[in-house]
Amino acid sequence: MSVNPSYHHDLYQQVAAGNESAFRELFELYVPRLQAMITRITHSATVADDLVQEVFLKIWVARDQLSSLQQPAAWIMKIGFHLAVNYTRRQALWQRAVQEERYKQESILNNTSGNEQVDFQQLLQLVNTAVSSLPAKQRAIYRMSREKGMTITEIATELDLAVSTVKNLLVMALKAIRAVLQNAGHLGWLIVFMHLL
Repeated sequence: MSVNPSYHHDLYQQVAAGNESAFRELFELYVPRLQAMITRITHSATVADDLVQEVFLKIWVARDQLSSLQQPAAWIMKIGFHLAVNYTRRQALWQRAVQEERYKQESILNNTSGNEQVDFQQLLQLVNTAVSSLPAKQRAIYRMSREKGMTITEIATELDLAVSTVKNLLVMALKAIRAVLQNAGHLGWLIVFMHLL
């Protein structure tokens, strides 16, 4: 179905007023276009499904803007476009970071003696164990930050937490992991490994 901003003026006004029935109609109206656009950008229908949900979450939160926008259709599509582009940028940065980290780890292993290589492998295992033993929320935030490359704001949004809460829990997680390394006598390796934490 084509989207005509003029024709659907009443629909936008109803959504702006908090009408949930009108919001469902808006959802059905825009989902096909948003899914098609986001899939083209991200090359993933699964990701598109998730981002479409995020688009409508943002629309609902800022629904009062619909009553004053000159081109609400363009605004809705723009939200989807920016979410898709930001996702692909994050993925590209994350993949590059993972590749660089893998290269660094291989370089470290290639330039150490046999005993040092064993120590480094033990260190990696120790970090994994430390992460696994964190409280559930700290563990989730640590992994979203370090393994998925998500920002503090993105984590706060996904977990429905205050940004300050996410920051505090991440700091607590990092301190706990570093304490485990220090207690295990890996002070020298801790300096090398700090950039991973």
